[in-house]
Amino acid sequence: MMKKENTEKICIKRKSALPLWVCAAVWVLAGLFYPMYRTLDILIVAVVSLVAWLITWIIAPEYKEYVNAPRPTSGNADADALCTQLESEAVHLTAAAELLPAERAAFAARLGSVGTVLGKIAKNLQADPSDFPKCRRLAGYYLPVMRKLCDKYIFLLKQSGGDTEGVQTLADIETKIEDAFAGIDSALKKQLDALYKNDDLDISTDIDVLSQMLRRDGLADD
Repeated sequence: MMKKENTEKICIKRKSALPLWVCAAVWVLAGLFYPMYRTLDILIVAVVSLVAWLITWIIAPEYKEYVNAPRPTSGNADADALCTQLESEAVHLTAAAELLPAERAAFAARLGSVGTVLGKIAKNLQADPSDFPKCRRLAGYYLPVMRKLCDKYIFLLKQSGGDTEGVQTLADIETKIEDAFAGIDSALKKQLDALYKNDDLDISTDIDVLSQMLRRDGLADD
């Protein structure tokens, strides 16, 4: 119910099949009204059908077809599977945030923040699948619990709109879930920052190695 299409599309322009139908129609009509007894007759019909096909192909309008763009791969099946899961949960949280009423705008923003961070982690992992071991626990525990808490919050929110009995208990549970997502948001941002720091370390190492090679080969400006 809370699914939202987030697949990138690419536009493919295709020509209409009308030229082929026109070409076929020429042969059918020729067979009905033109005696094709000689080789020359067949050649004449072939030329006419070719001309008809060419003219129709030029004037026939193009139509656009949108298809799913090929999903990029990191070369690591486990990392790709986790990226897919992270992106799916990001879409789920964003869709859930859109279901919340205006008075829950703060929590909607929190869900949006968590979804954004999950998307950034997915992009980072896609670019550097060696980070998979650092993110493995996300798929094993955090993502399933996040979805469960999110769906439970939506469910409880619908329940609290009815009878006043037990409303306080429901409100307490909702508050606990909101607090939990605040902690999740903070933890995921720390995880993302750690991935960025790891990237910075890798880049710095590569630059140091490159600089040493340039100096060794006498190509560096001293």
